[in-house]
Amino acid sequence: MTSVTPGSLGELYDPLGVHMDDPYPFFARARREAPIFFSPKADAWVVTRLRDIKEVLRDGKTYSSCNSLRPLTPLSPKVQELLATGYPEVPNFVQLDGEEHRRQREPAAAAFSPEMVDATEADIVEQANALVDAIIEGGVPVDFMGAFANRLPVSVIAKLVGYPPEQHETMGNLSRKAAGIVIGLRFESEDEELDAAHAWLQYQRMVARLLHERRAEPRFDLMSGLVMTLGPEDDDAPLPLEVEALIVHIGFGLALAGHITTSALLGNGLRALLEHPEQWRLLCERPELIPSAVEEIARFDTPTLSFMRQTTTETMLARQRLPAGADVLVSLASGNHDETVFDRADEFDITRTLPTSHVVFGYGAHYCVGAPLARREIEVALSVLTSRLPGLRLVPDQQIAMRPSVSQRGPLSLHVTW
Repeated sequence: MTSVTPGSLGELYDPLGVHMDDPYPFFARARREAPIFFSPKADAWVVTRLRDIKEVLRDGKTYSSCNSLRPLTPLSPKVQELLATGYPEVPNFVQLDGEEHRRQREPAAAAFSPEMVDATEADIVEQANALVDAIIEGGVPVDFMGAFANRLPVSVIAKLVGYPPEQHETMGNLSRKAAGIVIGLRFESEDEELDAAHAWLQYQRMVARLLHERRAEPRFDLMSGLVMTLGPEDDDAPLPLEVEALIVHIGFGLALAGHITTSALLGNGLRALLEHPEQWRLLCERPELIPSAVEEIARFDTPTLSFMRQTTTETMLARQRLPAGADVLVSLASGNHDETVFDRADEFDITRTLPTSHVVFGYGAHYCVGAPLARREIEVALSVLTSRLPGLRLVPDQQIAMRPSVSQRGPLSLHVTW
């Protein structure tokens, strides 16, 4: 392990501790004093400036995605033994580079085409209004995350993948619980870790059932596209275990990313708007600002905190030598507050025109395939919320705990009233 100087930024950085709820002041200091530093807690070099982040993300030859799903802390031996009873680990496009990455990504990209997003909008509007109906009927106060932010993206992505309506809630609950295994949540106990592993195995079986249903009877959904693209050309040929495992892992990953990031974006966004009530009032009065508000929400409190990469060779990045095989943690959240790129970077302003250089949804070959759908969901949600609940405000004096993750940032609960 690379050594660090006592009291240095590398020693101080604690992504699942003191810097979890509000990492931005620390990142601002890092960009000034040590824009690339080694963190023993992350066991990785942390990159904080936008131009360096973009260099890493666009150079897949020097910075491989092979470790992109590496947990911050190793899973316990008991959990690893349990996970071994499920599908074998096979790299999917999130962990691949080059041609194989493009081949696996293709059906997912097709499923999130502009035409698909347009066709989905009516469903998003219907679901958003139904959730607001339930909120109004239930009365105040309400946990916005449980009543709206966690539910809307689940219903959208579950239908897109191919799950019937009666399975949407189960899909959301299982995948959210299993996320700890995949995105490296901080577990409070081994029992909590084991619960997440059991949810992951249960979700694997759920994905596999849908996979076999679509292989027997394809439909116009994402799972059918994965089966047709990645499965054998002969529909009657046996499905190899490694191919089945690959489709299960991709199916899980797309469904999880399709709701957990958008849920966080909704939660972070409403929190920012209500903590800046003049911005909320402005948005209610001027709905034409919704598209720019979506971009500012995502920049100001980015739901995807960071990506992990690994060097394939010794290299120099902004005068910092990185050895071959080094893990590199690029902080999208820090990059989107880079004061050399964004004027008044720490101010929340929904009227600003953002430069196209932000990394809200990543950058380069691994740019988020679901970004257009996420944007549309947030636009619809803000339109419905501002028109139907313009008096929304945060319940005062609440403690807003964030998801304990180094890669995903969003509130666990957000209590509002009106």
